[in-house]
Amino acid sequence: MGKRPEWQTKETDSTWDRVKAAFANDWEQTKADFGSDSARDMNQDVDDTIKQAMGLDDAFENREQAFRFGHAAKHHYGSQHSEWDDKLDARLRDEYEGDYEQDRPYIRHAYNHRYEETVR
Repeated sequence: MGKRPEWQTKETDSTWDRVKAAFANDWEQTKADFGSDSARDMNQDVDDTIKQAMGLDDAFENREQAFRFGHAAKHHYGSQHSEWDDKLDARLRDEYEGDYEQDRPYIRHAYNHRYEETVR
């Protein structure tokens, strides 16, 4: 690989990371739209891809805290609450460090997501 050009900066790398993530999500959605059994339906369209690429509010990076919290909550409370219910919702509302009302749909999505077991 050659020498890195001067104009390729940390800022362009950061921009590329956003665009790359948006395109990856778009590709996953496209595969799901065409019936791939291995692709996740991300309920995403072109507007979502553009928002993600531009780093607007609906970008994944802006929801990562909520997704991480929902994922961790499932691992912690999953044996007590196999499904989302009002009792779990109230408990998570008290424990969340952020805007729970705004992030609740993302927390719930991550909580309800079916994860494949990983080998340790």
